[in-house]
Amino acid sequence: MLVTSKVRRLEEWTRFKMRKVLMGKSHGETVPDVYRRTHGVFEDATEFLHALDVLFVLGMLTIEVETGSISYA
Repeated sequence: MLVTSKVRRLEEWTRFKMRKVLMGKSHGETVPDVYRRTHGVFEDATEFLHALDVLFVLGMLTIEVETGSISYA
């Protein structure tokens, strides 16, 4: 379970790491492309997918189900 803790540094929070997904974005990227690009930023794939979920809910990206390509707002 992902729980925000007061003992964690800001840089360790998923919300802080989401900006790394948006930095260096390119047209036609797929989910695996973004995962490779941000390798080492997230603790694991679960945290990476959580970040994508939050960005989707905020309307900052959409994912084409058939191709897996990401469109940024």
